[in-house]
Amino acid sequence: MKEFNELEWSRKMRRANTRNLGFWLLTFSLVTAPALGQRPKTLSWLDAIDQALKANQRLAAAQEDLLSKKEDVSIAKANFLPHVGVGAGFSKAKADTFSPDSGVISASTGLVGATLTQMIYDERFFADFEIEKDLYAGQEESFRNSRYEIISGAGQAYIGVLLAEELLQLQLDNLRLTQENLEIARAQEEVGSSSLQQVLRLESQLYGNQQDVADQRSNVIVNRLALNQVRDRPAEEINTLQKLTVERDGFIFSSDGVSQVLPNEDKARLVRDYLVEMGVKNSPLIAELDREISAQRRQLKSNKRWLIPDATFNAGADAFFLRTDEGQGSQETDTGFWKLGVSIDWFPFDGGADVSRVHQAQADLRALESQRRELVSTVEQGIRASAALAIGDYLKIAMARSQAEAARQNYDLVFESYFVGEVAFLDLLDAQTQLLDANSAVTIALYNFLLDLLIVEQAIGYFPFLDSPAQVQAIVKGLESRLR
Repeated sequence: MKEFNELEWSRKMRRANTRNLGFWLLTFSLVTAPALGQRPKTLSWLDAIDQALKANQRLAAAQEDLLSKKEDVSIAKANFLPHVGVGAGFSKAKADTFSPDSGVISASTGLVGATLTQMIYDERFFADFEIEKDLYAGQEESFRNSRYEIISGAGQAYIGVLLAEELLQLQLDNLRLTQENLEIARAQEEVGSSSLQQVLRLESQLYGNQQDVADQRSNVIVNRLALNQVRDRPAEEINTLQKLTVERDGFIFSSDGVSQVLPNEDKARLVRDYLVEMGVKNSPLIAELDREISAQRRQLKSNKRWLIPDATFNAGADAFFLRTDEGQGSQETDTGFWKLGVSIDWFPFDGGADVSRVHQAQADLRALESQRRELVSTVEQGIRASAALAIGDYLKIAMARSQAEAARQNYDLVFESYFVGEVAFLDLLDAQTQLLDANSAVTIALYNFLLDLLIVEQAIGYFPFLDSPAQVQAIVKGLESRLR
C-alpha cells in the first residue's frame, strides 16, 4: 500500500470536489428541468381547499339539486295561498238558442269571469308541506356531506404532494452522501488507502440512488397532478406548498394537556369518547336520516287523520260584456252574477285502504329507526378506528424522531471511523441506509398522522381549520377538562 501523503491527498480531494460540483449541477437539472420557465406560486392549505370547493363539478351539481329541492317546498307552500282564475269567452250562433240550464242564450255572447279558491283545511296539503321541509333539510345535510368529502379529498391531495416532495428531498440528501463517499473512496484508491472494489461498490450504490431519485420525482409529479385535478387547475402547474406541522395543524393534538396523556390507554379512550360525541352530534349522514325519520313521522300522523274532512272556500263572479238578441241588434250589458260557498269533503270509509296506509307508514318508520341505530354504530366505529390510528401515528412521530437522531449520530461516528480506517466499508453503507430509513420514517409518520387526523375530522363533521381559533380552543379546553 502506498504511503499516505497529505499534500497529494489534498490535491485528490480538490479534484473530487470539482467532479462533485459537476455531478450536482447535472442532478439539479434532471430534477428541476420541468419547472424551468415557471415561477411557482405559494399555495396554502386553505387556498387549495377553497379552490377545490369552487371548482368541483359534483359539488356544483349537488348545489343545483339543493336549489331544486327548495322549490319543492315553495310549491307545497303554494297550496295554502289563494288561487285566482280569470277567464273570458265569446260565442256566436245563427239564432237564439235554449239551454235547460241557462235558459235562452243570445245569438252572440261575451262573458268574463273570475274565481277565487282558498283552502281552509286539507290534511294532505299540510303534511306535504312539512314533509317537503324535512326532505329539503335532509338534502342540505347531504350537500354538507358532499362538501366535507371535497374538503377531505383536497386536503389529502395537498398532504400527498408534501409527503412526496419531502421524500424526494431525503433521496437527494442520500444521493449527496453517496456521492461524497464515492469521491472520498476514489481519492483513497488513488493514494492506495482504499481498494477498487469499494469504489465500484459505491458507484453501484450511486446508480441505485439516482434511480430512487427518479422514481420519487415521478411520485411527486403524480401527486401534483392529483392536487391540480381536484382544484381544476392546469395539470402541470407547479406551486410552492406551505408546510404543515403538528403544533399548528394538529387540532386537539396541538395541546400539551392532550398529547402528554395519550400513552395512557384509559386517557386515549376518553379522547375517542369525546370525538365520538362530536361525531354523532355533527354527522351529516345521521342528520340526513333524522330528517327522513321526521318526514316519515309526519306522514304517519297524516295517515291517522283520515277521518278529518277537507274544507275549501270558493268565490266567483261572471259578467256579460256583450249580448246580441236575434232581430234586436247588438247591445252591451253589465249583467252579471257572483257566488260564494264552502265545500266539505268527507270520506269516512274507503274499503280499509286508510288503515293499511297507517300500518305501512308505521313499518316504514320502524325500518328508518333501525337504519339510524345501525348508522350511529357505524359512525362511532369509524371515528374510534380512525382516532386510534391518528393517536398511534402521533406517538410514532416522537419515536421516529428519536430513531432518526440516533441514526444521524451513528452515521457521523461510522463515517469518521471509516475515514481513518477503523471500520469496514459495509458498515458505512449500513449506517447510511439506516439514516435514510430513519429520516423517511419521521416524514411518513408525520404525514400519516395528518392524513388520519383529516379522516377523523371528516368523520366527526368538524374541520378546525375552517372554524375560528376561539371555537377551536373551546373544544380543546373541553377535552382537557374531561381528561383532568
